[in-house]
Amino acid sequence: MSKLGKKLFIIFLILVIFSLLLVGIFINFSIGERFDNFINLQREENISELAEMIGENFNNNNFSRIRSLVENFSRTNRIPIWVEDSKGEFIYFPAQNNQMSNMMRRMGMNNESRMNHMNMMRQLPDDFPGQNKEKDIIVDGEKVLTLHWKEVSGENQLNSELYSYFKNNIYRAIIFSAFFVTILIIGLSFILSKKITSPLIKVKNAALAVAQGNYQQNIEGKGDDELAELIDAFNLMSRKLHKLEKIRKESTSDLAHELRTPLTTIKGYLEAIEDGKMEADQETIKEMQEESQRMTILIEKLNEFANAQNKIFNLTEEKVNLNTIIKKVIKQHHNFLNKKNIKLKLKLDANLYIKGDKDSLFQIFNNIIENAIKYNVVNGKIEVESSADQEKLTIAIRDSGVGISDKDLPYIFERFYRADKSRNSSNQGTGIGLAVVKELMDAHQGKIVVENEAGGTVFKLIFPAA
Repeated sequence: MSKLGKKLFIIFLILVIFSLLLVGIFINFSIGERFDNFINLQREENISELAEMIGENFNNNNFSRIRSLVENFSRTNRIPIWVEDSKGEFIYFPAQNNQMSNMMRRMGMNNESRMNHMNMMRQLPDDFPGQNKEKDIIVDGEKVLTLHWKEVSGENQLNSELYSYFKNNIYRAIIFSAFFVTILIIGLSFILSKKITSPLIKVKNAALAVAQGNYQQNIEGKGDDELAELIDAFNLMSRKLHKLEKIRKESTSDLAHELRTPLTTIKGYLEAIEDGKMEADQETIKEMQEESQRMTILIEKLNEFANAQNKIFNLTEEKVNLNTIIKKVIKQHHNFLNKKNIKLKLKLDANLYIKGDKDSLFQIFNNIIENAIKYNVVNGKIEVESSADQEKLTIAIRDSGVGISDKDLPYIFERFYRADKSRNSSNQGTGIGLAVVKELMDAHQGKIVVENEAGGTVFKLIFPAA
């Protein structure tokens, strides 16, 4: 079992044992009260039956039958009972006092002496601890007698055989249940901890492999819980890291190639001029300037990307109307639009205000619209549309260009990534423009989404509402 599995197993076991202890303590403190309530309810029902019997056999001139009923009931049910007449005098006391009277009679004591002594020995209900209960006996609408008895209390039941029997059986059931539950939980805890930790161990081993540079990791996950989501997220991360590592190697090669080509060309021209094989005429100088310009553009794009990353920490915020920025970008690309005969359609609200950096927002829309023109077809179209709600403002830029393949969509915002290298090469693409847009959108706490649509691509720029 893994370390985490052992910890989970111990935690499950401790929780079960602690829960069982709490249940045991609760039952221990409540068992006496529950037993008392049960006994008292049973006593009250039995005494109610006795009261009915006395009422049926009541005779003003003869209390011997009543005493006999009470004495037999008291002896059989072990309930001390006092009987009070309608004058408020007790005419019957618990059996222990009646037994004392019989013993005195056998000792030869006369009635007067015996009664005087018993009066001194007799104890009333109020002389005993516990709550006094009473039941009136009604005959012909008049109260003729009152039965008194004491409620059972926990203290009185501590030495009771019935209470001990009841308590022992309850404790035996608790111990047996606790033992059974503990064995069951041990088995379930072992199975659950293993089931929980098994995929985590796979993720750990795969993560170690990724840390060593092996990005081709794929873990099989089952279910739809958080563990399955973790596995899916790891697999996605692994695939993306594998792709990004491939991009990094390719982009390094591409960057070296992009820099090597103009440098090699310029070096060749200079060597040829130095050896006298070529004259430094206007055409040669122009070609060297063009190659220098290619390097300058690449370096400027790299500088743009570095500045975009710095904007995350140094963003100047002000209230900006996106209408003004979008129209300014379109004006700068007016000649390019006319050259490819692209129709531009604007569906913008009058007030598109957000809080942001004006220069950064200009760069965002400039890069997106420039790409929409560059990779569009001749006689194509571009549509810029806005939508807003209380939480966000969205600008959608649609074009009728060649689109982006589904396999390239997750990576187009990575630096130096070019979805179609031949296409980008012909358009002098660097693979940095969209990476700059992504960094600047993050700096504005916004989001950029790209989707393929029938006959083109749509970029959605989502900003928080001002």
